[in-house]
Amino acid sequence: MVKNILIFIFLISGFSVFAQTYPELILPGNSKTIEPGADTLWILKDSQVKKAIISAKKLQIEEEISSELRQKVSVMQEKDLVKDSLILDYKKDRDYYINNWKTCTNDVDLLIKKQKKQKLYTQLSLAGVVIAFIAGILIGK
Repeated sequence: MVKNILIFIFLISGFSVFAQTYPELILPGNSKTIEPGADTLWILKDSQVKKAIISAKKLQIEEEISSELRQKVSVMQEKDLVKDSLILDYKKDRDYYINNWKTCTNDVDLLIKKQKKQKLYTQLSLAGVVIAFIAGILIGK
């Protein structure tokens, strides 16, 4: 049992010795033997490496900006939800006051009609009093 464990540990440590670590710098004039495997070898000039590094940094900055913008969008959406609920409340209040205004307008119109009738009755009664007074004077003579 111990023998199997030792063989297993030896095999694992042997694979790690053959493992390739990247990125690896190979200076001009030097050579390197690459073990065949599932890795892909890219050979780049210094200018291409610099461009790749710059592009990676730009991508990182753009991802940070994108993340911040997503946060701002979510904040704006939350604000929109709050404002939408306020709009609904204000519409309910507006409808309430419009209905009260219409009711009051109808009541005022009714009161104006009643006042006109009352004024007519008052004028008729005053005319009746004057006619009765004149009739009383004429009859009394």
